[in-house]
Amino acid sequence: MTGSMRRKQAGMTALGFLLLATLAGVVGLAGLKITPMYIKKMRMTTIMNDVQRDLGGQSPTPVTIRQEMAKRFSVEDINLDVEKFKIAQSKNGYTLHVQYEDRAPYVADLYLVLAFDMQVEIRR
Repeated sequence: MTGSMRRKQAGMTALGFLLLATLAGVVGLAGLKITPMYIKKMRMTTIMNDVQRDLGGQSPTPVTIRQEMAKRFSVEDINLDVEKFKIAQSKNGYTLHVQYEDRAPYVADLYLVLAFDMQVEIRR
């Protein structure tokens, strides 16, 4: 008799379905909040690589590097202060380095925080 009962019982309980739907919703909402932050990071990486390519070999100064970054930020609509970029002289030119955090509100007083650290070298 127990063998026939097991064959008839199949599927998920309402409580199991509710827990699974809640878990999918929590993960899905986090994914929706994090995706724009990664898209911004990818645009920042592209801008930094473009500045490295365009200014490399032209003997740039820190002022021209910041101006070029500010120009590209306005085109790409990135709201990040160019003063956050550290420009240090290296033996082959300048190192352009930035560390920043991006935050997105999640639920109530909870936030999702991503920390980014990017660096390129602009050669003379």
